Amino acid sequence: MTGDRTAGDALLQAAGAAGGLGRPDRTPAPSPVPAGGFPSPRQPVPPTPPPSPVRPGWYLRRWEELTAPQRRRTGEALAGGLRMPLVEPDPQGDPGYRLVTFLHRDVDASAVILSANGLLDHRDPAAMEFDRLPGAGLWALTLRMPADWEAGYRITVHSGPDAPPWRVVGADRRTVRLAADAGGVDPLNPAVGATMNGAAQSLLRLPAAPDAPWLAAATPAQAQRLAARTHPATAVGASVAAALPSVMGAAAPGADITTPDAGPDSRLRQLRVRDTTGGRERLVWLYLPQAHRRGAAGGAVPAATGRSERLPLVLLHDGQVWAKWLNLAATLDAAVSAGVLPPLAVAMIDSLDVPTRTRELSGPTGTVDFLARDLLPLLRSRFPVTADRSRTVVCGASYGGLAALWQLARFPELVGAALAQSPSLWRYDLAAPLSPVAGRVRIRLQAGIYESTVHEPSAALARTLADVGADLGFRSITGGHDWAWWHPWLVRGLAELLGGGAAADSGPSGSPAPAGPGRAGAVGSAQLSV
Repeated sequence: MTGDRTAGDALLQAAGAAGGLGRPDRTPAPSPVPAGGFPSPRQPVPPTPPPSPVRPGWYLRRWEELTAPQRRRTGEALAGGLRMPLVEPDPQGDPGYRLVTFLHRDVDASAVILSANGLLDHRDPAAMEFDRLPGAGLWALTLRMPADWEAGYRITVHSGPDAPPWRVVGADRRTVRLAADAGGVDPLNPAVGATMNGAAQSLLRLPAAPDAPWLAAATPAQAQRLAARTHPATAVGASVAAALPSVMGAAAPGADITTPDAGPDSRLRQLRVRDTTGGRERLVWLYLPQAHRRGAAGGAVPAATGRSERLPLVLLHDGQVWAKWLNLAATLDAAVSAGVLPPLAVAMIDSLDVPTRTRELSGPTGTVDFLARDLLPLLRSRFPVTADRSRTVVCGASYGGLAALWQLARFPELVGAALAQSPSLWRYDLAAPLSPVAGRVRIRLQAGIYESTVHEPSAALARTLADVGADLGFRSITGGHDWAWWHPWLVRGLAELLGGGAAADSGPSGSPAPAGPGRAGAVGSAQLSV
């Protein structure tokens, strides 16, 4: 649908500026840049890696105790569809932890490494390398992790006599991370999600992570191609694939996937909106609940006739990821149907390319001005969405989370709430810009415990704003800087800000949650050794 415009879009286009949807007439201009200017941005600082969770040689020692028939049956169990990773109770007896063992089969490999978000220490990447298991072509790595860990990961294999590229002496953090992350999804784990650029990653959510039965299957650019190659029924097991239509926001092999822009009944409509400051068009994917979508034959979205019919409005940065790769529209349909979220409208704003995103989403102007000057007036005048600032929420992750906070600081008269996931607060200290509006807005911050340069300033900002009376919540997530948890926690954060049914209650971080699709449960070692 990237080049198409629907009949409804054409109707809107007629009212807008040439080349895109323009700001309607009689719309007040946004607030000017403060006379004192903005604080200067800071340069990034590498995060401090957490203490290594690796349990060296844990599974290797167990393997060496097995007999030849037991080893053979282990290989047969893996080929027959036993789902990995292996999750077991903590040997120290702590219910707040689990042992997580990753297995990988490659007879030609000379080194295998796990790239799990937030855990790789570029100063000692070898600590995340797998142990070779004698006589089987298998490799194993065991971690001791909090029982509510949520993560995306990839496995990278090196073959040949030379040292693997992640072990290059003197390599910087970025070089090591790229080398360790150059592999692919875990062939023994059917849970496949997506990253920023649409690349597939494996997903893992341990038993104490809150359940998310409304989380839809992701549609990463590589997922459908990789599923046929790395998860054939002979390797994963047809019964396992059939039982996992949605796995932690991942597409299970053989799952029926409706792409976000497929046909006239798509959940999303694509808009082209004129960015008057940038002098270009921006793509925006608009989600409306089922009752507000046009019919199959086309036509305009029903107009709202009264205030009570107008929908809460969510403005979501990095819209191309949510619309194309994470299948957020399907998640929203399920969450609304389950009573987790109220019927709502979500505008997913394209962040264009990497240079533009870095320049315009990482500071107080750019995309922040586009939302205030162009997008909000258009949405409120042409679609059945609220003009009530208290029911308008801006959201984003990373730079998008930072932009969401800047939106409140600069335009509290337009947007009254923000959900900032892993906001890049290493770049700006927003205590001073946000303090003057603290009593007028609501803020929810989420940050992973394995992203120190984000988690620590987020906690500090929460303390500062709470002291000046802000309606503020801060939640620590057991994860890194990771789409694997941003997707489910986006829904939970919106439920907190906009209201929802009992199903929205995730409980305190680390509390046990009921079983649900995609949850990794404890697996006894007997299943791998008899």
